[in-house]
Amino acid sequence: MSQRIDPAENFLAPTVAEGSPLAARSGIASTKLCVLMAHTYYQQRGGEDIVFEAEAELLESFGHKVIRYVRHNRDVTQQGLLVGATDAIWNREVASEIAELVRSHAVDVAHFHNEFPMISPAAFRAAKSAGAAVVKTLHNQRPLCPKAVCFRDGQPCTLCVNKRLAWSGILHGCYRDSRIATAVTSISALVHRWSRTLERDVDFCIAPTNHVRQLYVDSGYPIGRIVLKPHFIEDDLGHADGDAGYALFAGRLSEEKGVDVLLDAWQKLDGPPDLKIIGDGPLLSQAQAVGGAVECLGHLPKRQVYRRMGDAACVILPSSCAETFGRVCVEAFSRGTPVICADHGGQAEVVTDAAGLRFKPGDSDALARCVTQFFDESEQFEARRIAARSEYELRYTPQRNHEQLLGIYAQALLRNGRDVFHSDTPDVEDHPIPANHNQLGRRASGGPETVRATS
Repeated sequence: MSQRIDPAENFLAPTVAEGSPLAARSGIASTKLCVLMAHTYYQQRGGEDIVFEAEAELLESFGHKVIRYVRHNRDVTQQGLLVGATDAIWNREVASEIAELVRSHAVDVAHFHNEFPMISPAAFRAAKSAGAAVVKTLHNQRPLCPKAVCFRDGQPCTLCVNKRLAWSGILHGCYRDSRIATAVTSISALVHRWSRTLERDVDFCIAPTNHVRQLYVDSGYPIGRIVLKPHFIEDDLGHADGDAGYALFAGRLSEEKGVDVLLDAWQKLDGPPDLKIIGDGPLLSQAQAVGGAVECLGHLPKRQVYRRMGDAACVILPSSCAETFGRVCVEAFSRGTPVICADHGGQAEVVTDAAGLRFKPGDSDALARCVTQFFDESEQFEARRIAARSEYELRYTPQRNHEQLLGIYAQALLRNGRDVFHSDTPDVEDHPIPANHNQLGRRASGGPETVRATS
């Protein structure tokens, strides 16, 4: 039977500032780790891929050795159905490769991002048995939802979250519009629920927001200790003025991203401000058809996106699907640009009252009112930009994230009897989460080395 997590067992990620007295006592500032980072890339590049790359590069920039073990979801189509299904549940070949890497490179920490479907949770046990501490980032809700995003038919959906087997997801073919593929995904989740894989074989799971943490807590899924550590933005282009005065959307043009809500809201505005849309997706033609104040810029390189964010008066994140984090919010904050977002999921935690506005998810009228309010309150324009930039500097810089990540690794190693930092390691139990707040402070509603497996 699944065991409900006691919320008291979930803690904030500890931080270890290199110039702090703690670092001086413990030798953390001078200790360099060997970290194996494992990830399965998606067929369409997304936020999880970006976070994986950013964290690997972050660790290398601070002198740690990073070994990347990567697979790609396109490999699924190159396998037979039976082989693919079996590997998604327990990939013995990958587990053997992971174990060998841990042993041959004396890996301290194995950090897994997306293991589905090409790596499989078998790699957790393999890494731990070979001598590494194991950390897993909870980028999505895959163990709880076959589609991994708790969204179906244009609406949030949590029908499978508390179920042992995702019968509803199988019925609707939620994963890749296939009942067979969804059944494989659901059976994998069931197997690892029964075997308590995340509880037994993972030392710490990282949730980017309290929204993600609480979803797992409430689901009753057997999981170990969860720490909260937000993502970060690796490029700091500095505070910008936002003097171009337009609103900006950057992301996939799809229903779950709330693009239909955004376009509807803009058509309801009287004398709307210019709206620039960056990205591509199934709703591109619909966005192009609006015309008027709406301009579609297509896909742009990252640097150009950041420049456009800095010139914008505000960035809008209208996601109808509850985001696990909302990286675009932090990208905007790094430029000092406020955000208007749907008031649910991780993004609603990131966007504070001082740094933006929030509206009822899926409600284009509510979004239109927020946009009107934002542009009418011109006297708050500079204060909101200062608040947005302050949020970035306080919570989302590479330095801050390295401190938190190193603190998590230190605790994971201690749980495996390895005091590589020579005691005085920060204890996550010193950082309990207040019942109604998250880690973001808002009330909750050697060189690069890559192993590219090709088989």
